[in-house]
Amino acid sequence: MVRYGTIKDLDDVIDMLNECKIEMHKRKLNIWDANYPTRQTIIDDLNSNQSIVYETSGKVVAFLAYYPMKTDKYEAYYRCHDNFCLVQRVMVHPLYRREGYAKQILGFVETLGFNSIRLLTRNTNTYSVNLYTKLGYVAVKEDVLSDVVMQACEKILKK
Repeated sequence: MVRYGTIKDLDDVIDMLNECKIEMHKRKLNIWDANYPTRQTIIDDLNSNQSIVYETSGKVVAFLAYYPMKTDKYEAYYRCHDNFCLVQRVMVHPLYRREGYAKQILGFVETLGFNSIRLLTRNTNTYSVNLYTKLGYVAVKEDVLSDVVMQACEKILKK
């Protein structure tokens, strides 16, 4: 079931984060490490009332945080500049991948009335790139940072 996250979900989300970090490092994706995201980052997300989780059999297996009108350095490249949100820290527990949970939590954000959703990913994170492309996100800007291509992506929901 998709729902808003609460601080009661902290242990499941931290467990999932740690498993995601291990899995990412096995794939040579040094995106998340000991410095980011931290336990405090997740606590802040859960306390913000702007996190979405997918819970199955009493366990949280997917998570994201969304922040209305939060800009980033790619602001000039996005097409929608009114009533948008930035999605961050999308994660699905590695044991629960390919079940549609990421699609469902992102779909929940789409129902919240925003005109567009923005997110950032790296081109080396093929799981994320393929998912976001399949869901209709378009790369509006690519930027090379330390030999890695960052993609600023956007999905227009309303014009």
